[in-house]
Amino acid sequence: MDRLDLEATRGDAWRPVIEYAYAGSFPAGAICRMQWRLYEGHTGTPCLDIPACEYYDDWATAEQIAEGFARPGDRVLKLLPNITVPPGMPTGLNQPEAGEADRYFWDLAVIVDDVVLLRPIGGNIFVNKGVTRNDA
Repeated sequence: MDRLDLEATRGDAWRPVIEYAYAGSFPAGAICRMQWRLYEGHTGTPCLDIPACEYYDDWATAEQIAEGFARPGDRVLKLLPNITVPPGMPTGLNQPEAGEADRYFWDLAVIVDDVVLLRPIGGNIFVNKGVTRNDA
């Protein structure tokens, strides 16, 4: 599994554009399911589940190849999660210092006909506490 670290903030909208370059082809009719877990290998109920993340799959552009992000012939999977990070996610597993972000693990499952075909990418996700203003 390739790794990519991400960031988010509790209680805020999380709408990143996550791009992943790969060789090969993407399965027709696939569903991209993203989950956040307390740690890599954590079983049971995930802290956050995005059962059908919006995505686009297309050929790498000349610009992506020139930047070294992709190679000629690669495809790019673009994930577009659109959720609000729950403010009540469990905290303190990694004993962060006051003000530090909590660390979780995320991964992407590519599913066709209810069967997980692959988990191509995942990594740490650092969830900041956020700051609330009452004068806004």
